[in-house]
Amino acid sequence: MPDGQPILPAPATEVPNLRHLRLLVAAVAKGSLTRAADHVHISQPAASQAIQRLSDVFGARLLERIGNRVIPTPEGRIVADRAARALAHLAEAGRRLSRGARGGPGGGLAADLLERHATMAQLRALAAFAESGSFSGAARALGQTEPSVQRAAREAERIAGVALFDGSFRALRLTPGGETLARHAALTLREVAAARAELAEREGRFDGRLVIGTLPLVRTRIVPEAVVALTARHPAARIEIVDGPYEALVQALQLGACDMIVGALREGTAAPGLSEEVLFRDGLALVARAGHPLAGRRLTGGDLHGVPWVLPRRDTPSRAILDRLMQGWGIAADRSGHIETGSLVALRGVLAASDAITLLSPRQIEVELAAGLLCELDLPLTGTERPIGVTTLDGWQPTALGREFLAALRHAAAPRT
Repeated sequence: MPDGQPILPAPATEVPNLRHLRLLVAAVAKGSLTRAADHVHISQPAASQAIQRLSDVFGARLLERIGNRVIPTPEGRIVADRAARALAHLAEAGRRLSRGARGGPGGGLAADLLERHATMAQLRALAAFAESGSFSGAARALGQTEPSVQRAAREAERIAGVALFDGSFRALRLTPGGETLARHAALTLREVAAARAELAEREGRFDGRLVIGTLPLVRTRIVPEAVVALTARHPAARIEIVDGPYEALVQALQLGACDMIVGALREGTAAPGLSEEVLFRDGLALVARAGHPLAGRRLTGGDLHGVPWVLPRRDTPSRAILDRLMQGWGIAADRSGHIETGSLVALRGVLAASDAITLLSPRQIEVELAAGLLCELDLPLTGTERPIGVTTLDGWQPTALGREFLAALRHAAAPRT
C-alpha cells in the first residue's frame, strides 16, 4: 500500500467491492491489515491490493501505517463508518431470511452467505427490481441488459437460499423474503452513496442528492422555502421533491429511494422502523369558496346537513378527524354524493366551482385566502390539531447536506413573529 501517492478520483459509476468494504471495516476495527486479511480469508498481498483498489474507487487514501498498526485517514473513517452501516443492513437481511427459512429464530446462515458472497451488482439488481417492479424497468434504470440484471438477481436468490421471486415471467413479483432483501440491499447501496457524498462535502463540494417526499400541507410554502434556502448556500446540490400518498412515500423511504417524508405524522400508527420528529402542530378549519351561502355567519353543526363535501383520502389523519366531527354533527361521511380526493389542485377546483366544503389546514391555501378566492367558515372546531413533521428511517445518518436541509426545514416551520 503506497504512502503519500496522490490518487485520482474514480469514475462516479464505479462501485466498490463488498468484500473490500468488509476488509476495510475489519482493518479499522483490528488496527491491522494482516488480521483483517485473515478475517475475510484472503492473503496479505491481496488485502493490500484490495485496499488500494478501494482507495481508487473512492478517490482518496483510506489507511495509513503508524508503526505496526494501520489507522484510517479522515476519509477512511468516513468510508469505514458508512461501510459498517452498509454491511449491518446486509447482515440484518440475512438474519431475517434465516429466521424465515428456518421457521423461527435460527443461526444466521443466510447472513453469513450474503456478507461473504453477495455482490454490488446483485444488490443493485434487486433494489432496481423492487423500485421499478420488473426486470425490464430495472434494466432501464441501471443501463444494463435485461438478461444481465435477471442473472444477477437470480444469483442473489441462490446465495440467500430462499425464494425471492414468485409468479410467471410477465407477472413476476417479490416474495416477502425478496422484499426484505431488496429493501436492505437498497439501504446498503444508499450508505455507499452517502460515503461518496461525505467525501465530496469534505472537499467543499456539496453536489449530493436529496429526495424529499412531501404530503399536502408542506408543499405550498414550508418545503419550498427550505429548499430555496439550502440551494442558495449550495447551488450544486441536487434536490428532488416528490409527491404521493403516504403509503407510497413510506415504501420509497424503506427502499432508500427517498431520504425523508415531510407532512402529517402518524403518531402511534407509523410502520415499525420509522422515526418521527414533530415540527409543529397544525389545526384544521372548514373551508369553502368566497361567497358561499354559509360564509360570513356563525355556524353550528346543524347548518352543515345537506351540504356537499370534498373529503380527504381514507386512512389519513385529516379524514380520521373529519369522520369524528361528522359523527358528532350526525352526518354520514360515507353517504353517496361526496367527493374524495388527496389532490389539492383538484380540491381547489371543486371548491371554487361549487358549494362544496372541506376540512383542511389554512396553511395549505394561504395564497387563495389572501386573494379572497376561498374563505374559512365560522364554526369552532375542537380536537383538530395534528402533528406535522419529518419521517425518516430509524438510525438514519444524514450527510452534511441532509443535516443542513433539516435545519432549514425547522426554520421554515417555526412560528412567524
